[in-house]
Amino acid sequence: MPYPRRLLTGDEDVVVELHPHWTYLGRALPATVAAAAVVVAAAVAWPSAPVAVSDILLGVLVVCGLWLSGRVLRWRRTSLVVTTQRVVQRSGVVARRGVDVRLDRVNEISYHQTIRGRLLGTGELVVELGGEAGVVVFDHVPRPAALAGVLHEQISALRPGPGGSGAWARHGGGSMPLPPADTPPAGMRRVAGRTGSVAEQLLELDELFRRGVLTEDEFTRKKAELLDRM
Repeated sequence: MPYPRRLLTGDEDVVVELHPHWTYLGRALPATVAAAAVVVAAAVAWPSAPVAVSDILLGVLVVCGLWLSGRVLRWRRTSLVVTTQRVVQRSGVVARRGVDVRLDRVNEISYHQTIRGRLLGTGELVVELGGEAGVVVFDHVPRPAALAGVLHEQISALRPGPGGSGAWARHGGGSMPLPPADTPPAGMRRVAGRTGSVAEQLLELDELFRRGVLTEDEFTRKKAELLDRM
């Protein structure tokens, strides 16, 4: 199901939208394939099998098929979306759950792939956030290295800076520079560097907050610093 456009802000666009890797289906897929193979083999090799045996085999196949159908439905209802401002995961068939991460709060991006994951093209994407938010892990991600690159591009667009120095998105020996998450926005740096009166700086600070340049925490912290000077 496509990500609802009504959930996007006015200047936000969807960059990538994908479902989990097919390994998300778990053991239900091989179990159903194995059950189907046993039923077919039994029908060919033992055409005169007792009805009870046939019923048992068909029952196992039906159970495995229902198990797989449930997993497929969950797979269809789970999506990972990267926008120009956020990374969002939505899941659930009846009850819905969501994870919404603002890209401007990301400190580091890393990914992990086992040998099996590298062969199948899947892995974990780990997003480390600033402050006390901790770490968000997205599993069963198709081509996690490529998705990490997409996130890097979007974060770089949000935090432009010379040289691209900052936190590091890494995997093994590779590294990917990200703009520093703790770098104040341009508006904050302008206020911090002003030499006008405190009242003038408070007015400019309020204007930056109303325009969305500063977050509420940044606005509150800087306002307290300016009031302490009075």
